[in-house]
Parts: sequence; C-alpha cells; structure tokens
Amino acid sequence: FTAHPTQSARRSLLQKNARIRNCLTQLSAKDTTPEDKKELDEALQREIQAAFRTDEIRRAQPTPQDEMRYGMSYIHETVWKGVPKFLRRVDTALKNIGINERLPYNVPLIKFCSWMGGDRDGNPRVTPEVTRDVCLLSRMMAANLYIDQVEDLMFELSMWRANEELRARADELLSTPASKKVTKYYIEFWKQIPPNEPYRVILGAVRDKLYNTRERARHLLATGFSDISVDSIFTSIEQILEPLELCYKSLVDCGDKTIADGSLLDLLRQVYTFGLSLVKLDIRQESERHTDVIDAITTHLGIGSYRSWPEDKRVEFLVTELKGKRPLLPADLPMTEEIADVIGAMKVIAELPSDSFGPYIISMCTAPSDVLAVELLQRECGIKQTL
Repeated sequence: FTAHPTQSARRSLLQKNARIRNCLTQLSAKDTTPEDKKELDEALQREIQAAFRTDEIRRAQPTPQDEMRYGMSYIHETVWKGVPKFLRRVDTALKNIGINERLPYNVPLIKFCSWMGGDRDGNPRVTPEVTRDVCLLSRMMAANLYIDQVEDLMFELSMWRANEELRARADELLSTPASKKVTKYYIEFWKQIPPNEPYRVILGAVRDKLYNTRERARHLLATGFSDISVDSIFTSIEQILEPLELCYKSLVDCGDKTIADGSLLDLLRQVYTFGLSLVKLDIRQESERHTDVIDAITTHLGIGSYRSWPEDKRVEFLVTELKGKRPLLPADLPMTEEIADVIGAMKVIAELPSDSFGPYIISMCTAPSDVLAVELLQRECGIKQTL
C-alpha cells in the first residue's frame, strides 16, 4: 500500500459509489418486488445526488496519519473479507483438479506491506512520531477487526462436545477471578459463560485480550502512556493462534471438521495473513542520511570525518564497531534536525513490536558501507531484531 492511489478518490465518494452499486445490483435481482424497486429507486436517487454534491478534491493536504487511515479503509471494506474468500476459491480449484485437501491455513499466500508513514526519503512530514502513530493505529485497527470476528465465532461455536485438552483449558479459565466479572462494555456475552460451552469460554478469553490490546494501543496513541500491562495483551501472532488452533483441533477430534473449516478456518487464515498489525510498515531512508549520522559521531568523538574516509576505511571502522560491544552513540551528540530524525526513527522501531515492520530500505545505496552503517545504527538504537 502506498499513499498515492488512496489519494485518488475520497472515502466519502468511494462509500457512495459502493451504495450505488448495491442499489443497482438489487434492482436487477429477479426476486425484487415492485415495492422494493420503488424504494431502491429513491435510495439510488439520494446516493447519486449526494455524490454529485460532494467535493471530489480534498481541500486540505492529508497528513501521513490520514493517508494511513485512507489505506486502512481499503483493508476494512475489501481486503479483510476478500482474503479468506480468495483462499476458499483456491481450495475449490485444488478440489477441481483432484486434490481433496484444503490449502493449509499456516501457509499464507498473500502478505501486505505499506509505505504510509514509513517512507521518509525526501518526505519531511514523515517524522518518528508519525511512524509511531501509524504503527499503533494499525495495531488498534487489527484488534478491532479481530474482536468482531471472534464475537461472530462465539455465536457459531455453541457446541458442548470438546476434547479433553480444550475442556481442561476452559475449566482453568473458568476458575480464575477474571471469568466471573461482568463486562458491561461488551454487547454480547457480557456475563460469565457457562461451563457447558467450552469453545465460547476459550474465545471469550481471546476477546478479552484483544480488547486490552486495542485499548492499550489507543491509550499509547492518545497520551503516550497506558496502565494496561503487557501481560494482558497479545504481543505475538503465536499467542493468538494457540487458542484458535486448540479450538480447531478439538472440533476435528470430535468429528466436527466441517464446522472447523468454516468461520474458524477463515479467522486462522486472516491471522496468518494480517498478523497483529494488518500490514507491515516498510521503512525507507536515503543512504546519505545514515552517512551524516556516522560522520557526526566520529567527528564528535575526535576520530576524524567519516564522510571523507575512503570506502575501505569506512568498512573497516563499521565492521570493527559491529564486532565490539562498547556503545558508540554518545548521549551528548550534537544533532541537526536530519540526524535527530534518523536516530528518532530507529528508536521508535526499537520501542514497537518487531512484527510491525517490514524491511528497512536504503535508497541510493551504492556501497557495502551504506548497509553496514544501517546495521550499526540499528544496534546502537536498541533494535534487537534488525530489519
């Protein structure tokens, strides 16, 4: 996902166009009654007039956060449900050629990445704060979508038959004080779930963690602080997959594979495809910016100007520092706005979960030192899993 195509049409017009399409589809349906046609004609007229009266051009320049929201609307309205539908179509295609096995849910065919809020090459509006906001917004939206899916699944998995492993987990959850509380902020299943509905007990615990995950991201986005502990949220894809896979295995063990291959399979495929961040944010920065940072460090430490060194000396210096364990980045380093942006962006990457990010792209990269400099700066800024 990039910002450019999402700026071509306003969300307001996209939604109106979708409603116009739905009206036309219903008008052409064979079972539409004369009364329905009159009502659809009125609705169609309203939508066309509303679209005609809506400005096609945004009069205010969108911020990177706005661009991310526009991009997320495509995922919410189209891609989110389109992925499991497409994968079911692949299952059908496999069956048509004699392969009577579904595509494994843990083998995602599609992955989504985004540059919105991460492409800082020549874009001064993409600051470290913007990158942080975009990542938190993405995780908040992902949790919101998963909550809706899990609640739908709680309605579907009302069965009482379960294998011993799932039943033991449900009994364990029911014995905790948290299971007895009344959660008034839920619309459905807001009281304690009875023990004869073990799947709902498991999914209820998943929903609680998703709720905390969403609220923590919302708090951090709004104030930079949250009193919701990390232990009460999902921090990795494995944590949310484990209870869902437990439900899937139990259904299969009890002879309910047909049910397991319904909405639960779709949700498992969505988790493997979208993870906890919906899309991975690619970070892009020009190589000269990294050179500026290393040059500022070496100059401040009195060991010369990195920029004036030949490539062999640059590589030797960077490799030596990467092999060593001493910190290189001084706390009192004088920083220009550009240097502060590079270091700030890397500290944001270190602060946020690693599954929020895709690759770190170095534009105008022409030498090995351009790559080694990024590796060294990421280590100095505390990025444990370098991009």
